[in-house]
Amino acid sequence: MQIYIGNLPLEYTDAELKSMFEAFGSVKEATIGRNKKTNESEGYGIVVMSVKSEARDAVEGLRGKEIQGKPLRVRILKPGDDFHSQETGRSGIPLIKSSGTFRGTSAIRRGGQRGS
Repeated sequence: MQIYIGNLPLEYTDAELKSMFEAFGSVKEATIGRNKKTNESEGYGIVVMSVKSEARDAVEGLRGKEIQGKPLRVRILKPGDDFHSQETGRSGIPLIKSSGTFRGTSAIRRGGQRGS
């Protein structure tokens, strides 16, 4: 099962992310989402766990936990989630989609106006 975890400190590494989830079971993969141009963390990660019950325990155990004063956002990803996409960043992590457009684009940037 794939798990999304947001609000991570920007200095977090793949190894630290993996270690956080290993307290709940076996972790197949843990990857921090990185900007494909700068390679800097974007403050989220994806963890893959094989055992569904362990993944659910991890989500329950970590959701809302504070790190550096910020509560973690943790959820299990499903195939229909907007997070899944055929397009991926350089790290292979799917790009986040919002309202049918990729992060960083909006009606205002395309010349449209809100409320019209």
